[in-house]
Amino acid sequence: MRKFVVRVMVTASACFWVMSASAQQPPAPRPPAMTSEELAKQPQTPGATGDQPLRHYYFSDGKAEMPYHLYVPGSYKPGVPMPLILALHGAGGGVDYFFRTTKDLPALCDKYGFIFVSPLGYNAFGGYGASGLPREEALNVTAPNPPDPRRPKWTPDEAKKATELSEQDVLNVLALVEKEYSVNTSRVYLMGHSMGGNGTWYLGQKYPERWTAMAVLSGGFGFVGYQYDRIKGIPLFIAAGSNDIAIHGEQALRDMAKLEAAGLKPKYVEIEGGTHMSMIPPTVPQVLEFFATHHR
Repeated sequence: MRKFVVRVMVTASACFWVMSASAQQPPAPRPPAMTSEELAKQPQTPGATGDQPLRHYYFSDGKAEMPYHLYVPGSYKPGVPMPLILALHGAGGGVDYFFRTTKDLPALCDKYGFIFVSPLGYNAFGGYGASGLPREEALNVTAPNPPDPRRPKWTPDEAKKATELSEQDVLNVLALVEKEYSVNTSRVYLMGHSMGGNGTWYLGQKYPERWTAMAVLSGGFGFVGYQYDRIKGIPLFIAAGSNDIAIHGEQALRDMAKLEAAGLKPKYVEIEGGTHMSMIPPTVPQVLEFFATHHR
């Protein structure tokens, strides 16, 4: 089978820094997270367009107010269905993850006509349902990986519950946006980076009927017993940085071989010189272009 591989050059000035998947940080300091009570007081305007970074709802199962970041192009018109991208952040990130790593994201959404929403996933380390799933091989991390002090010290039972709540939060946010806006449900796209990439693999095969296409950025594959057949027919975009110490190009190509052996035909983009975080800005525009060209 012919392999579609694209390599993109990235200059040193485009790089933020190198971090492993489990210790990754956002590219710049963020304001302190609001408490559930503080978030609940933040105003929201139903049906609004433009950038809405402090959207929220009460998650009864999680017993807390949950944030999500929503962008709706100014061209949106009620009653006229618009495609939607659901984006999952990496470990330790937040709802502003993609907006802060890709400064031109709103302009890209305007250009291609996408509603873009990024949920928290209950907790910054929630895992979207994929955490704890057995893998065929460990991530290839070659640099020191100190424990992240922000990571909750969950017991095994608490971790299991957190990942279940993480998955449910994602589905809740998707349902909220689809209820409030005219969303073209035949054009709903799923993407994620690192931990969010793992979540994309997991949610992709669990709810394949929901997704028009999927994109995984620096998100390692290799789950034991993965249901390849469930995502056949869903266009796949996979990207990695050649200098990523967590999911670098060599490992990504091994993952590609597994996918192709299962009869899938993913598009692969490798960011030459890209690290775990610096590969995001040059990749996201390609993801939106890929989504824009794939319809059901």
